[in-house]
Amino acid sequence: MVSTSTTATGGDASIPGATGGGGTGGPTADEHGAAPSYEPMSVKGPAMIVLGLAVVILLGGVAAAALSSRSDPTFTIRHVTLDDGTQVGLVPAAVKLHAIVDNGEPPTDIIGNLGIPRESVVHGVINSDRHTAQFDRTVDLTSQLAQPQVAEAYRRMETAVGWKVIYQGAAPQGPAGADEVLATKGSADGFYWEVGVVVSPTTPTGSTPYSVEVLETPDGN
Repeated sequence: MVSTSTTATGGDASIPGATGGGGTGGPTADEHGAAPSYEPMSVKGPAMIVLGLAVVILLGGVAAAALSSRSDPTFTIRHVTLDDGTQVGLVPAAVKLHAIVDNGEPPTDIIGNLGIPRESVVHGVINSDRHTAQFDRTVDLTSQLAQPQVAEAYRRMETAVGWKVIYQGAAPQGPAGADEVLATKGSADGFYWEVGVVVSPTTPTGSTPYSVEVLETPDGN
């Protein structure tokens, strides 16, 4: 703020052109029109800009969160109930199959839409693609469920989370007496993915060996 007040003593002005002691000063406001008025800068404009930016940032965050929730699903099914009344507890596939995840594959809308029976134990991983072909990895597990129960648990789980079961029956390339459940699902990465669960007969000790193969296909066939 510029001050226009002046204090004169003994005819000496503190601002050139001011009058004092009857002396004649420089031009006055009356000679050149009204003196300019000084007003404090309004903060309304900058405040509105800041508010607008805050709203944009907030809406952008909400949109990003919404997109993230669609692209990065969280497996939430805790169990499936079989025809015989058995409840099979489930955990996200990322918990049991984390060893096959590599460089963003399988994508989150595939691995995030897949569950594994909670009591299953992982025994090994087979890398069939060896980073030279489309993704193809297999995890070997065992379960304390009977062979038909393992197959039914996967079929029910996959159907519940949007997979299309395209085959259920005897495993064409599996061990003798093995059953297979094969399901497919499209991904945002532009590819279809398949999950093939091959369940071997339950052993005399009550353990059921099975494998889960996750592979990428170009056209869903």
